[in-house]
Formats: sequence, structure tokens, C-alpha cells
Amino acid sequence: MLKQVLQAIETAVGPVNMAELSRQLGIERTALDGMIAYWVRKGRLQDDQAAEMTCAPAAAHCGPTCTGATTCAFVAKMPKSYSVPRE
Repeated sequence: MLKQVLQAIETAVGPVNMAELSRQLGIERTALDGMIAYWVRKGRLQDDQAAEMTCAPAAAHCGPTCTGATTCAFVAKMPKSYSVPRE
């Protein structure tokens, strides 16, 4: 089942909707999230938000009081997305 999840993401053209993938593969959403986390840990997939979510403490709106990207009011929350790392 792990390989099916990886293959579905690798062969997808464009973004993969996790709810739809869960339905197509007949996997509970929480189980699918765990399987994707496994492939992220193994380096076969990358979490795009983790790679892009950075905070600029010197930015004019935050300055030295920046709380970080995970709690910053100026960082939009986007749906999770994963991609295959380029080698």
C-alpha cells in the first residue's frame, strides 16, 4: 500500500487532493497522512510547505518581535502539498 501511495503522487499531473486520493485507494485519511509522512522521512517526497515556510524577522511588519512562521498572522495557511524532490 505504501508503494501505491508513492506511485500515485509520483505519476500525478498537478496537485493531488488528499481526500480524493484517500477515497481512490480506499485508505483512511489519517492512515494516508502517516504513509505520506513515511515517504517524507525517507526522502522520496518533500513537504512543500515546510520548504517554503520561512519567516523574515527583519521584516517591517514584525521586526525583532517576530513569533515565527507557524504563528505569524501574516503567513497564510495553505493546503498541504507534497512533491517528488528533484535530484
